[in-house]
Amino acid sequence: MSLLSACGIAFLAVFVLLSLLAGLMQLITIVFPKREPRIESSLVAAVSSAVAVLIPGARVTKLEEKP
Repeated sequence: MSLLSACGIAFLAVFVLLSLLAGLMQLITIVFPKREPRIESSLVAAVSSAVAVLIPGARVTKLEEKP
């Protein structure tokens, strides 16, 4: 077996393995989709009341949850 054919076989083996892993990752993301974070209403009420106490007349317009 020459060095060139050994390199070609190794390249092909890695290509096939990475293709299978990419397919598996695609399947996992289909089965388990990313869920959007949900902010609880009690948290919104607590933040709104805290802002109202600290800054009278201010309103909370947007709350985002950081990962």
